[in-house]
Amino acid sequence: MSQPIKTAARAAETKFRKKAEETKVETAGMMRWLLTYADMITLMLALFIILFSLSTISRVKFQQFARDVAGGFDNQWAINQPPNGGENGQELLNANSAIPAMERDLQRYVRENHLENRMQVRLDHRGLVITLLSDNSYYDSGSADLRPQTKKILDEVDVFLRKNDNLIRVEGNTDDVPIATASYPSNWELSTARAVNVVRYLVEADRLNPTRISAAGYGQYRPRTDNSTAERRSENRRVDIVLLNANLSRAEKGQ
Repeated sequence: MSQPIKTAARAAETKFRKKAEETKVETAGMMRWLLTYADMITLMLALFIILFSLSTISRVKFQQFARDVAGGFDNQWAINQPPNGGENGQELLNANSAIPAMERDLQRYVRENHLENRMQVRLDHRGLVITLLSDNSYYDSGSADLRPQTKKILDEVDVFLRKNDNLIRVEGNTDDVPIATASYPSNWELSTARAVNVVRYLVEADRLNPTRISAAGYGQYRPRTDNSTAERRSENRRVDIVLLNANLSRAEKGQ
């Protein structure tokens, strides 16, 4: 075989060997790339599964979270509406939107009847709060019996409460002066009895729906101010009639 032919054969063999080596290296690189890509896809799938599990909404937990956030910002009429409005979003909006108007009407009633020192109306994160300052205006000292003028005011309050179907909680409160009688061994019993008597009158005399209303007694442990003076203690002796906002009403009903 002549020298040129041998040289050409060697060149062809060398070129073929290099091409085979390059092809082998490229194939190995592609395999490593596929492994990395498969790992990334697996991690993304795990991430999406975790996000999906976190996005599953518990209505009870969501309502509790919304109330806590609204309370933290002192938002009185925050509407808890699930994504896309929720099936009950409009009902909550309608139930809450009527409360500010009721508050204005009650404020007008208080002014027209000169009850500023005996009755207060305000809005807070719970709803509409009607405060009866019980310092000898609605009850005798150390007593839970309703006076005739107390019943008359409750009759008027009942008219406003019927404008809304939300739940009502009547809360009795006292100052920090201890009481120890046969009927009321402590302020717990006195505050609870005063709240219960308001509930009973609204239900039995004014025929308010008993499923809407409940009573609670807090004794001296939820004061509006400190008990350092007689005037401040009188502010703590009170009964609060709370028309709960729609969110709290639903929570109380377990919905």
